[in-house]
Amino acid sequence: MEVRSVSFCGRFLFGRNALDRAADFCREIGIEESNAVLINDVNTWKIAGEEFSQSLIRSGFKRVETTIVEKGAVRSEVDRAREVVRLLKPCIVFGIGGGVNIDIAKASAFLEKARWITVPTIFAADAMTGIKATFRGEEKGVDGKPHEGDYDLTVGPPLACVVDTETIKEAPWRFQAAGFADYIAKVCAIEDWNLAYSRGKDPVYSEYAIMLARAQAEYLMTNASRIRGMEEEAFNAFLLAMMNDGFLTQMGGNSRILFGSEHVVAQGLMEEQDRANVRGLHGEQVALGTILMAYLQRLDWVAVKKALEEVGAPVTAGQTGLSDQAVVRALTRARSINESWLSDRSDFHTILMEKSLTNALAKEIALETGVIES
Repeated sequence: MEVRSVSFCGRFLFGRNALDRAADFCREIGIEESNAVLINDVNTWKIAGEEFSQSLIRSGFKRVETTIVEKGAVRSEVDRAREVVRLLKPCIVFGIGGGVNIDIAKASAFLEKARWITVPTIFAADAMTGIKATFRGEEKGVDGKPHEGDYDLTVGPPLACVVDTETIKEAPWRFQAAGFADYIAKVCAIEDWNLAYSRGKDPVYSEYAIMLARAQAEYLMTNASRIRGMEEEAFNAFLLAMMNDGFLTQMGGNSRILFGSEHVVAQGLMEEQDRANVRGLHGEQVALGTILMAYLQRLDWVAVKKALEEVGAPVTAGQTGLSDQAVVRALTRARSINESWLSDRSDFHTILMEKSLTNALAKEIALETGVIES
């Protein structure tokens, strides 16, 4: 194994009412009480941002500025946040909310050479400790390059992560169910990574990362009903597993542990939702993608579906607002989507590159798994 440097989020503040201790935590990890920038949206400002801002000021921070995200994960929002960071020169940038706010905080801080701390208020994705920020495709992305679809910017790990478990419990469950689905998608991602490595398509491989990811995904699937019931130990284990994704990707050497063919299918489903003017969560699309690809990979798709049902995630097209025909179209387009991703990542070989999904086969898989009705 070649020598490589590994870094990941090494400081966490986790538990009930953690937000109340955030200012003290900042002092503990050596952050000077000078200026701070908060990245919120309208909802997260009400839920946590306003009180968090006042807490920092009471603790001695000289100036706290807030940027309210309005347009989502796009370049203009990052540019606006960067301008505030550039002018204020903060000692720290806080990303408060879900993946969009956190990714904008990551990118704006990284590009302005500032440090950042993530403060998730929902667990719909693993953005809180991830080393990448994800944005929507634009003619000119955050990195200055054109992107047709979603793309990532590598920014490195956050300085720390603050998780108030009571805040997460009070959030609409739909978000946590989506995060659960996004996490157990690793059962498919691991199979695709194994396939890519065995075919010589991906030179990077980590049995250690796979061992950890598989154990955590299996625990979550086995304890889905306890997590849905928010039993403290099981619920906290779910949150901590999600927070561990940044560590897994760094130990794995790339992000193959996070997504595979199931995310390719999810991309197709998202595009179908966009066409139908349906608003969905990434993890909800991944839920269907994982069931379908687990079947194609000959994994225990029944157990996957059962866990998703128990946690309250969608398992049918209708539950995501899609028609049966839309799911079949997404499956038949999956290979071409995978091929387009290969142009950016030549290592992204999945089962979709080896098994052609005709309209008939796509419909058979979707019917057999119960994702569609007819």
